[in-house]
Amino acid sequence: RRLVLARWGKLYDTRICKRRDGLGKMRIYLQVMWKHREQKSFPLTKEQYDEQLDAVAELITEWGCADQVRSDIANCTKSPVMDTVGARAVMIGLDVQLNASMGPRGSEWFL
Repeated sequence: RRLVLARWGKLYDTRICKRRDGLGKMRIYLQVMWKHREQKSFPLTKEQYDEQLDAVAELITEWGCADQVRSDIANCTKSPVMDTVGARAVMIGLDVQLNASMGPRGSEWFL
């Protein structure tokens, strides 16, 4: 939460997603979404937003990616944006293997 606010100046939503990279390999990404808490149309309550960010932070910590995410956010040159071209999230590829070693909840990500 503080990292996102410090880097982009807004409380953007974050999500974890699984998708194929440019080489067709399945990867897990942290998405910093274009929606933020200050928007009137933001779909989450403060409590839901806090729960969502806590869940994302917990997974990142469980997978051992916290230092990587801190570094990648601090050095990121892109910004989440919603413009006339469309909505674009910032995608941060996580250095984690899709397998059972991802922790107790890992199996839901490598199915």
